[in-house]
Amino acid sequence: MTDVETRDLGKNSGRAEPIAPSLPGASNLAAAAAAVLRKRGSIFASDAGRGADAFGLDAALRPLAELATHRDAETPLTIGLLGGAGSGKTFALATLLGDIDALSASRDAAMLPRISTVRIDAASLEGEPSVALAAVVYDKLGADYPEFVREAAHAVRDPHVVAREAAERLDDARRRLDGERQSLDEIENRRGRLTETVLFESAGSQVDAFARTNRGKIESRLASFGITGDPIANYKSMVRDISDASGATGRVGATLRAFWAFAGQGRLLVIALLLFLAGIGFDAAVDQHEAWLASLAQAGKGFGPLSAWLGAHIGWLGFAAKLAYLGAAAALVVNILRGILFLGPLFRGVGLLKSDVANRRQSLDQLYAHQTRRVDGLEADVDLAARAAAEAERRAGNAARGAVRSEPSPFKEGGAKSQAEHFFASLATYLAGAQKAAAGTPSGALSVPDRILVALDNVDALALPQARAVLEAAHRAFAHAGFVTLIAADPARLADEAVQLEKWIQVPFRLDAAGSGDYAGFVEQVIGRPGTIEDGAASATLAPAHDWSITAEESALLAQFASLAGGTPRAVKRFVNLYRIARAQAGQHKGALALFLALYSGGTADEIGAARRALSGRDDDAPLDLSSGGVQLAQALDAAQAADGLVSVGSARRSAAIARTFSTGTAA
Repeated sequence: MTDVETRDLGKNSGRAEPIAPSLPGASNLAAAAAAVLRKRGSIFASDAGRGADAFGLDAALRPLAELATHRDAETPLTIGLLGGAGSGKTFALATLLGDIDALSASRDAAMLPRISTVRIDAASLEGEPSVALAAVVYDKLGADYPEFVREAAHAVRDPHVVAREAAERLDDARRRLDGERQSLDEIENRRGRLTETVLFESAGSQVDAFARTNRGKIESRLASFGITGDPIANYKSMVRDISDASGATGRVGATLRAFWAFAGQGRLLVIALLLFLAGIGFDAAVDQHEAWLASLAQAGKGFGPLSAWLGAHIGWLGFAAKLAYLGAAAALVVNILRGILFLGPLFRGVGLLKSDVANRRQSLDQLYAHQTRRVDGLEADVDLAARAAAEAERRAGNAARGAVRSEPSPFKEGGAKSQAEHFFASLATYLAGAQKAAAGTPSGALSVPDRILVALDNVDALALPQARAVLEAAHRAFAHAGFVTLIAADPARLADEAVQLEKWIQVPFRLDAAGSGDYAGFVEQVIGRPGTIEDGAASATLAPAHDWSITAEESALLAQFASLAGGTPRAVKRFVNLYRIARAQAGQHKGALALFLALYSGGTADEIGAARRALSGRDDDAPLDLSSGGVQLAQALDAAQAADGLVSVGSARRSAAIARTFSTGTAA
């Protein structure tokens, strides 16, 4: 066993306390276990949404993470991680969230530092989806930014109604506090009257049982001391007097009263005193008999014989002195014996009373402590309620200042669903107002997040009607400035909602079209062969690397694909946004990428079919031919070749694969 270090507990103290040896922390143990597992390899691969990135999704997801974190990205923004069951949506979502956290912590000026992430498991939502979503967001944001959430929540309801309800809650809290205080005072009074309660109000106490069992003995002894009336009550009163006597001196004084204060005891003391004085007188007469006998003989002729007789019988006086002393001692002994016999039951009662009081006091003390804590808690509640009422009154006053109150609209919903949706709008409004008011201040001075990121997972676990209801509620809730929404869903299950998905999701990311498709590497990872793919844990920080700028040449190029992309402002905006995200993967084939992004965004079924047939050619070096797709598609190919040069089938196939990743339609 190794020596254990100690540390002094004081300069002059010889006592030392052992210091426990340092042990590895839980995180170190977990890291060590993971390292050992990677070295040895696993024997079974779970379905957990974590592990190494075998398909190279991280590189494709990184621009999405930068987009969600970038200061200049407009919101609301919805990113859809789309794929069928088991396609890795949860893994991709976790990877994306990890990259967002790392970019937010990078301290890069373009990245927002305070992104509040709310991860929602759709399968755990209960009740009305809007209300359930609001509850989750309120709890998460309330933990990180309580003042921000409180302000937004107050804006949902009429401030005058809130003020009235706050005042009612304050009144109710004060009534409960008054009632608990009265209970506390009652318990305190019971503690103060505990002796009286045990003696005179508790029939089952030990002292009461003793008194009633020995009633005859106690009654006779009390009567011998001249104490009449109810013997039980008199006995308990005397037990109380002795028990309540303060200190040893007080108890001795109360005890001594049994030897002189009661009938018969004082008379015995007087008799003992008189007999003792008589004995002293007789002894003095014997000691001085010659002198007083001589004086008696000289007093007259008639006293001579008496003096002589007394002189002859002077021993009788000594005997009388002894009798007097004996009588005094006897009277004193009787007094003491009577007092002891009288005090015996009383002392027994005092002992029983102490036992009863100790038993009752323990439970009363516990009750008193519990009631004290309850009162303290209610006092804190009243204080909080008072501050809340004052704040509500202030808000109501501000709302009424300069405003003319009118009757509430008869068409306004007042249910929880309406309040939940208003809550999200209030979050966005207050977020924008607080950030505008704090413009130019140090970032640490803000008490609001820079952006709210909501990650909605497990939508596929819901029944189809419920999944649609959750997605619709999420769209209404998070379609406000300041929100970025990440949705992991299977578009095939929501085929009837394809139009809505294209409207809701600005940035689709199809997992079946993304990644390297390296199943050999993935199988090696599943097998758990040592030394294959390292665990893809996100770094603590990441540096943004995506180029979001658009050159004049690219702008002119994109304008030529606007009609193919759909021709509407929304369609063109989506097309340009997706091009910004995807172009880093295109290399020198930006024209071909723009062509297929526009085609998969707004192309007709015939145009997409013609492109699919053209891409099915076996010769990768052959030039791409889209003439069968119509004039618009042919002109788009000409524009792409003007930018890239000759577009071969192979380069077109690679560009189409990238574009397919950022499309929602299954036709692509």
